Amino acid sequence: MFMFRGAALILPFLYIFTLAAVSPPMSATDVKQYIQKKLKRNNKTLRINEKNLGDSGLATLAQSPLLRSVTTLVLYKVNISDQGVRALAESPHLKNLEALYLEHNFVTDRGAKIISNSATFANLKTLNLFYNQITDAGAMAIADSDILTKLVELNLNYNLIKGPGVIELTRSKKLRKLRNIQFAYNPIGKNGEQAWKRFQLVEGFKELHRKNQLNQVGERLIGNFGVLVLLDLAFVSELETLDLRNNDLTDEAVIALSQSKKLARLVSLNLSKNNITDAGAEALAVSKNLKKLKKLNLNFNRIGDAGAKAIARSPQLANLESLKLGQNKIGTTGVRALNESKNLRNLLHPIFGFY
Repeated sequence: MFMFRGAALILPFLYIFTLAAVSPPMSATDVKQYIQKKLKRNNKTLRINEKNLGDSGLATLAQSPLLRSVTTLVLYKVNISDQGVRALAESPHLKNLEALYLEHNFVTDRGAKIISNSATFANLKTLNLFYNQITDAGAMAIADSDILTKLVELNLNYNLIKGPGVIELTRSKKLRKLRNIQFAYNPIGKNGEQAWKRFQLVEGFKELHRKNQLNQVGERLIGNFGVLVLLDLAFVSELETLDLRNNDLTDEAVIALSQSKKLARLVSLNLSKNNITDAGAEALAVSKNLKKLKKLNLNFNRIGDAGAKAIARSPQLANLESLKLGQNKIGTTGVRALNESKNLRNLLHPIFGFY
């Protein structure tokens, strides 16, 4: 009986609380007064947060001439669906809009397609569709848009995208200005995850290049995959210094570096604190693309005698002035080969700068 009485008391309370938590829909008059008040403070940015605007309220808003000055429109958790998105798309007053935030609503693929095809949104630089109901079809519609060509940032966190939409967006040839795409908390598969990671790496490398800081590329912990992506970019040929220390690299990355013709200008290469073995050292030793190297740091790896001997025999590494091989697995025969090398005569450090 005690349990029953407790439930009888709690249920009415929860019902009353729920009714109080959901505000009634805003009337057309309420909407007009509200936006007028908001835009008096700032006529460039209109933010409506957690109001029960609904599709009908959004239709009222979309027809307001007050929106002509608005460049940023934020509609967070305002209970709108694709019908409301269509009202925005048909508005004659949003031609100056540069940022649209429709976070935490009920927008589906249909709404994404409406946005992608509406000239109203031709000047958008930021589109935020966080926490809606968009699947791969909606993401692909955005990727194929002839309208959203000025888009720089796209947030699709917390949607229903599984993979194909990710791949299309990250490879879109129409959204050439897109630099930041967010897909967190979507059920994305392996191929989609890899496409997104590649996109993020490429955009990060491009940003470093724009800032003339490409020599800092290794500070982002890019790993083997990052090295392979980096080597695909044309501007990597400008590098003279490459520091990839402590980047969890294996021989796969080192072999790729050794075989890349784009690194012909490289003077300094730091590969310390990685997982490089004799195979990586041997690849460096026979590389015809690293002849200008003067500094090579291979400290704290897993290189043994075979790798040391390969380096000692290498005529390609004859320009080295600094060779660091400390904290590896090099034994007596490897040390002897390095000491007796006829190729490493330009080294400035005795004992090859082991430490």
